Amino acid sequence: MNPSLKPKVLNFVELWAQNIAMISPTMTAALIVPLMFSNSGNMSWLSYAVATVMLLFVAYNLNQFARRGAGTGSMYSYTCSGLGAGAGSMCGWCLVWAYLFIGIAGTTGFTIFADTLLQMVHIHAPPVLLFAVCVGGCFYVAYQDIKISTIVSLVLEGISVLFILILAFIVLGKTQFAPDPAQFDFKSVTHSSLGLGIVVAIFSLVGFESSTAFGDEAKDPLKTIPRSIIWSLIATGLFFVFITYVEVLGTHGYSQTLDQLGAPLNTLAERYGVSAFAPVVSAGAMLSFFALALACINSGARVMFAMGRHDFFPKSTSSVHKVHETPHVALAVMSVLVFGVATVCKMKHFGLEVLDI
Repeated sequence: MNPSLKPKVLNFVELWAQNIAMISPTMTAALIVPLMFSNSGNMSWLSYAVATVMLLFVAYNLNQFARRGAGTGSMYSYTCSGLGAGAGSMCGWCLVWAYLFIGIAGTTGFTIFADTLLQMVHIHAPPVLLFAVCVGGCFYVAYQDIKISTIVSLVLEGISVLFILILAFIVLGKTQFAPDPAQFDFKSVTHSSLGLGIVVAIFSLVGFESSTAFGDEAKDPLKTIPRSIIWSLIATGLFFVFITYVEVLGTHGYSQTLDQLGAPLNTLAERYGVSAFAPVVSAGAMLSFFALALACINSGARVMFAMGRHDFFPKSTSSVHKVHETPHVALAVMSVLVFGVATVCKMKHFGLEVLDI
């Protein structure tokens, strides 16, 4: 009999937190909104609204599986059930690669904002050291307990989103909460700009399905997992529409357009007279990216764990820790891959130079 992961420990809120951490609202607010603006301009908020509605239909279809069966392995298990092991293995490999590279994005994001904070106190730390701190911390938390992992993710992302919302309401207050006519000029919308924006928005919302990987560890999984999928999409979709509207409004008339800003939240803090808030926002972003990396390592390890049981990965990846009841080998493999790929890319100056780290 195969050893099992700790059963029935994750409630709805913790599963919802896993999805939220994977979507990473802070990453979109801090880095992706300028890219959205380059495609959709003043109607960027509309792209997020349309993409959210589109993905709710995807979630509805995904929930047809989530309401009928639950296990470890996310869509890998669903694909195996419906289309067989061959198609399932392809889906599983795609999921592992996706979680790996999103985890690398979380690690590099943590490094960017940690370096920003350290520079404020005139301390320099090598990026590889910060990679190690992020990934090592993620592995330790994930190795100890999945419930602790999701609570940590919820708290860290919650702190970051709270800071961003405070800044957003400061901006709205400074503009006397007056509506922005430029963002409701629907005549300026073109199919191409809206379509490109929707592609960016869908990338921002990737991860809403990650709670499906925790079927064995969820309480009442046939109810809590489908609910967590729907409500994570609704919550983040509304947040993206709101924060995009505020960032576009807040940068009207600035010397640089929104798509040229590398740190739009810090720019808003400085422009609206709360420059002391910039380090707080940066700290929140750093915590959020840690939560993103943690969520990716946890989800990727569960997929790898399930695939290991079917011999698509070495059998050792399906091992369960006797005390903590976590997939410790799969977690270690995911952690080493995230750290290794990020480090090699940095050493070879491949891709990460655009992040100035």
